[in-house]
Amino acid sequence: MPDRKGDGKGELICLITTITDPEQASAQELAETYHERWEHETANKQIKTYLRGPGRVLRSKSPDMVRQEIYGYLLTHYAVAALICEAAIEAGIDPDRIKFKRTVRVVRRRAADPAAFSPEHQRQTRAEVMADITQKNHLNPERRNRTCPRVVKRARHSSFPVKKPTDTTIRHDRPPTIDLANVLPAETP
Repeated sequence: MPDRKGDGKGELICLITTITDPEQASAQELAETYHERWEHETANKQIKTYLRGPGRVLRSKSPDMVRQEIYGYLLTHYAVAALICEAAIEAGIDPDRIKFKRTVRVVRRRAADPAAFSPEHQRQTRAEVMADITQKNHLNPERRNRTCPRVVKRARHSSFPVKKPTDTTIRHDRPPTIDLANVLPAETP
């Protein structure tokens, strides 16, 4: 990879997993999904920034109510993500191309319309929402074949260097090459 020392040639990346059954997931499948390892962080950002709102604190005061409020955000995120996945499958596109923030706005707009939830209009409303969130002019660009320098925006307690204006995303014309190596654990005496 061009953002790594020596273009990443000869670099060994070890993936440690609890999945030991090749029937569940092959080594090749696990290696191919490695580039999606930050999806979890993206989900955290979606909950904190777009669902809850930036800078807002939880309203609840007791631990049980805080837990309930967090579960509410997690369930809402799951519902929006499931809607995105359904829409992507119907449209034949990668779910990452559908904008989470736009989907939340569309759903909020529809939730404010009581007529949208009547049994007679349910199918039509669903079709309109799916079409709205998959409009070609509102999709994220395809971004999988890219790398970014391993940097942080602000220096805290991280070993990564601080981001500079020259640190930009590098787009590649094809996916990375994956060579699998069987690394066996050292025998214990």
